[in-house]
Amino acid sequence: MFVLFGADHLAALAVIAVLCALLIRLRESLTSTGRVWTGRILSLSLLAYVMTIYIKMGLEGNLSWDYSLPLHLCHWVLAACIVSLWRPLPFTSELAYFWGLGGALQALWTPDLAEGFPSWEFIQFFWSHGGILLSIVYLIAVRGFRPRPGSIVRVFLATNFYALFAGALNFAFGWNYGYLRRAPSQPSLIDYLGPWPWYILSLELIALLSFWLLDLPWKLLSRRKA
Repeated sequence: MFVLFGADHLAALAVIAVLCALLIRLRESLTSTGRVWTGRILSLSLLAYVMTIYIKMGLEGNLSWDYSLPLHLCHWVLAACIVSLWRPLPFTSELAYFWGLGGALQALWTPDLAEGFPSWEFIQFFWSHGGILLSIVYLIAVRGFRPRPGSIVRVFLATNFYALFAGALNFAFGWNYGYLRRAPSQPSLIDYLGPWPWYILSLELIALLSFWLLDLPWKLLSRRKA
């Protein structure tokens, strides 16, 4: 059974934090080729996660239209990270940054898990979300990512496109991707945001606020340099 902020949860968070710190520390010693291949190795590790998930579900006969499609927002974050790590592009890097930090940090803080370590559910959750966070640290520290003007608007529009796309499929087929039809079964931030459908509006406001907060340090830094 998974225990929020139990020993295995805290240990997983500590491992992710150490890996992020090591990546920041080693950035100066990486050659240009080393920087490229560090990103590609991270990209391949996320691809390996995706392949492992689907192979395992297929072998166990657990593939289902209800939860096996890449329609959770974290799946789209993974795609943005994989593309950006292999070849950094401004828009995909912005999606990885704003979606990744805005979503992965909250997910790591309050995981939607039923089983703790060493269950496969636990390992794959922290593999994916920890990998997303490590990817963002790489994009910032190694590849020099900085949000462009108008990035908040672009990412917010992309977020609403995702919600409309996944929400339409949810209501057409009775799915719950993105938790757009009901809250997670395990405790999460959504529990404090009101009943459905009002928690969706609350999440919209939280997303917009989080994007603004994630963009604020860069704006302050640019003003200081000016």
